[in-house]
Amino acid sequence: MDDITVLFAVLGAYIAVILVIAIVVYVLSSLAHMKALKALGYDKAWMAWIPFAQQYALADAAADNQESVHLFGSVSVPAVLYKFWWVLWIVLPFVPVIGSLASTVVLVVFLGNCYVKIYARLDGTTEQEQQVIGYLSGFLSIIAIVKFLAGKYNTK
Repeated sequence: MDDITVLFAVLGAYIAVILVIAIVVYVLSSLAHMKALKALGYDKAWMAWIPFAQQYALADAAADNQESVHLFGSVSVPAVLYKFWWVLWIVLPFVPVIGSLASTVVLVVFLGNCYVKIYARLDGTTEQEQQVIGYLSGFLSIIAIVKFLAGKYNTK
């Protein structure tokens, strides 16, 4: 066999493995978030299967029909803006120099806050008790996926 043929075969196998892993992670993430949204009684749990709509649904469920949402217990954000935090997350990487870092901070703060509120409601605890795991989940979503899939939540 030719060296180029071997290179393309290895590259093709690598891409196939990455694609399979991406599909598995997407399916598990969607299933986990849909399970959590159903357990919260959220009527549009199917949104967990649509990229970015999943973030909206999590924020909408976390806001729980309130006018404003509290971050870190004291900072208040209007619920309408809170539900669309992910737009800022998408746009910020285009800002030169600090955009990527700012985008990561927005992700951890807002998605983490969604998880804090959702964990507290699902586990029957206070938000203060869920702060660390919630914000870590905002940075490493695999934590939320495992927590939601392993949790014994009643779907409403």
